[in-house]
Amino acid sequence: MDPRDDEDPPFDDFDDTDSDPVVRELKTEMVRLQAQIDQLAAAARERAAEIAQLRVRLTDLELRFEAIKARHRRDLKLWAWAMAMYGTAMGLGLSYLLRP
Repeated sequence: MDPRDDEDPPFDDFDDTDSDPVVRELKTEMVRLQAQIDQLAAAARERAAEIAQLRVRLTDLELRFEAIKARHRRDLKLWAWAMAMYGTAMGLGLSYLLRP
């Protein structure tokens, strides 16, 4: 290691760089871009939380929909059996009335 390395100030410590308008403009732009990055990151975190909530809600709705479909199929079978019994009863009643 060169002993002169300890004597060199870091680049950010130069006083004359802040007086340069180009450097000031670039630093301002860097701060603005960093703030924009922070805002986008916060929005992404919020969006991720919102997506997680929507997925939970979607799963709940899908489960409820499947339960309704199962109940509908069960009710449909019950109605089919009832109509079959009704038809059989009507047929037997009609055959009883039409017997010789």
